[in-house]
Amino acid sequence: MKKIFALAALAFAAATASAADNSWYVGGDIGSTKFKLLGTSSTRTGFGATAGYQLNTNVAFEASARRLGSWKVNGDELSANALQISALGIAPINNQFSLFARLGVSRNSLDLDEGKVTYSIHKTKAFFGLGGAFQIDKALSLRAEYVNLGNNKISDGSDSIEVKMHQFNLGLNYAF
Repeated sequence: MKKIFALAALAFAAATASAADNSWYVGGDIGSTKFKLLGTSSTRTGFGATAGYQLNTNVAFEASARRLGSWKVNGDELSANALQISALGIAPINNQFSLFARLGVSRNSLDLDEGKVTYSIHKTKAFFGLGGAFQIDKALSLRAEYVNLGNNKISDGSDSIEVKMHQFNLGLNYAF
């Protein structure tokens, strides 16, 4: 399934490629991540940094590092992070506003620090997102986005649980 998504993204990029709109950009955002585990949910504030390349008006590629959130449970510290790569399909509405859909792969990690012992769980998952961008000027844009990081199954022998993760992000991008 991952190969099909990658091939579809490459085919879309090749079909719409145009050299006139190429630009590199960086961005930062702040977000709210919702974690659902064992019938309960928890929301944490996180942040992210992005580096991207806009191939043309309709296609961009991004790499991101995100701190999804952290909290304390019974004196232990738990944190969630993600490293992501993705392709964006962009639909310009006018000169200032565009909508986009994202499809990518995320390396999600959950780290539990119990004093002198640290446990880490890493899961690689496909993810998708939907959002919009408002072009403030030629180089600066404001972006809002929903991202679904999927169900992350954590297992230890015969026991397993699923952690569902969703994000809402608001950020700024600066194009070179």
